[in-house]
Amino acid sequence: MCSQYRTTSSMKKSPGFTLIELICVIILLGVLGTGLTIGFVYFAKSQQSLTQNYQQAQKIQIAITRILYEIKNCSTVSATGNVVSYTLGDSKSIYDSDGKLILNDAGTEHVLTDNIAGLTASYADNMVNIAFTTQLADNATTQTTLSIYK
Repeated sequence: MCSQYRTTSSMKKSPGFTLIELICVIILLGVLGTGLTIGFVYFAKSQQSLTQNYQQAQKIQIAITRILYEIKNCSTVSATGNVVSYTLGDSKSIYDSDGKLILNDAGTEHVLTDNIAGLTASYADNMVNIAFTTQLADNATTQTTLSIYK
């Protein structure tokens, strides 16, 4: 039997890839690489933001613990505007200054936490109320409010 089609030496299949196949693979790898890079950058920024927020939350928790201890154990307390004054051995006060929550202990200033704004304090009916706003990463804010029965 005779074959209908004759094969010539130039029509034989050779092993390897065609130029179109190689270009398609390069384009797919480029798109995949770009997507992975964008995802990695987004993940890294998110991780950094979460770490900063976690650290700020720890600072706030430490500040709250210190304020609770100081106010609970003081002998006298008064609070007006953005200052809480009390006596615990020596005369002490808590106030905000340049975005920092400061504990003034007989002239020595201790930074309780930073990135705060709008400290308000009041004292009525044996209750000290302290509120402040904290700036977190990515321009997020959190409101902290303490009500301490004295």
